[in-house]
Amino acid sequence: MNAQVSPARRAHTNSYYAASRNDDSERAGLQGTVKADVCIVGGGFTGLSAGIHLARAGYKVVLLEANRIGWGASGRNGGQAIIGYNSGIGALESRFGLDAAKNYLSMALEGCDIIRQHIEEFQISCDFKPGHVGLATDQKQLHAMEKERQVWARCGRDDLELIPDRPGVQDLVASSNYVGGFFDPNSAHLHPLNLALGEARALESLGGVIHEHSPVTKVDVHQKPVVHTEEGRVNADYVLLAGNAYLGNLIPSIEAKLIPVSSFVIATEPLGEERAAALLKKDYGYTDWRYVLDYYRLSADKRLLFGGKSYYGGAQPANFAEAMRQDMLKVFPQLSDVKIDYAWGGNFAITYSRMPDVGRLRDSNVFYAHGYSGHGVTTTHIVGRLLSEMLAGNAERFDYFSRIRQVPFPGGKYLKVPAVVMGSWYYRLRDMLGASRK
Repeated sequence: MNAQVSPARRAHTNSYYAASRNDDSERAGLQGTVKADVCIVGGGFTGLSAGIHLARAGYKVVLLEANRIGWGASGRNGGQAIIGYNSGIGALESRFGLDAAKNYLSMALEGCDIIRQHIEEFQISCDFKPGHVGLATDQKQLHAMEKERQVWARCGRDDLELIPDRPGVQDLVASSNYVGGFFDPNSAHLHPLNLALGEARALESLGGVIHEHSPVTKVDVHQKPVVHTEEGRVNADYVLLAGNAYLGNLIPSIEAKLIPVSSFVIATEPLGEERAAALLKKDYGYTDWRYVLDYYRLSADKRLLFGGKSYYGGAQPANFAEAMRQDMLKVFPQLSDVKIDYAWGGNFAITYSRMPDVGRLRDSNVFYAHGYSGHGVTTTHIVGRLLSEMLAGNAERFDYFSRIRQVPFPGGKYLKVPAVVMGSWYYRLRDMLGASRK
């Protein structure tokens, strides 16, 4: 008997992005047995970027998505294409040396360049706007920003512009919560779901085949791997696992190194040009530097998209929309009369190192890439290119990520989330104590 696709597997989450997507094309699920040079599992930015680069290089690509293209974090995130990594470039310099830090930074910058290239080449309409501002809520964060700026300078980049005081931030943001910050002209913000949908069309234009509604049930991990779905299978020379927080327990050794974390976004009603410009005086993306951070930006139709919160294990509290609204009002009390039109959540994956987990399963042609730890929009795009380079025989840049030792979270399958939650309490308390000093 043929398996039935559940309704939950068909729909995008009820987000502003889904409501304003510019393409509602739906692809058929996989039926029967097909062959591919590369089978990609996951229709988010990692899989799409890798697919585009591989198809351009002449590989026959088949991409399987359990739900819809961009259904996961790639289509739900805050839309901020930020240069860097969760660990920071300074930590990479301390661990691997200056030359390696230069390469990591260069690749992060290249990730955003790839997005720009895809938008231009494939005529993707996704409201791309350059510029990002990091926001310091206390002097300790501002000092850390200055140290990071110095690391960038040692790496040969003088792009980060420090905003040294509260008045400087208030020239950009109508909030009294911040003591300083920095401006990065390389980063950007965009409509992430429309970017993913545009990249899916790009992959298909290059000869790639995409099957939605095709959850993978098993992967035969061999030199000639086989990917099984409910109603078909793909015989492939290579497999790329790119499901990130939604990969589940498909490969237990991978799952042990990841923890899903939920984050949430609300979208206000349209504010109008004048009120929006008074709130955010420059149309940049904005993110503070607390452990549990706020991030926000304007949409193309002048809504405030405000994100934050985090729950380890991927939980979604029933009252998250109101909780997010209260967080927004702590930053922008002048929005107390504004209605919230959309509220949604989604999961991303973190690693113990807070760097992407990229590698190859032992004795097989099965590769994986995930665990971007909140910095996925740009990093996914460069990792997709590196995977293509590696299959073509040039593993030098791929090895910069695969060399990072990723360890399972302590506590095992059932206790790793509580263990990480306990560890996070210290940082949450530090955030609160920092806020109390303002």
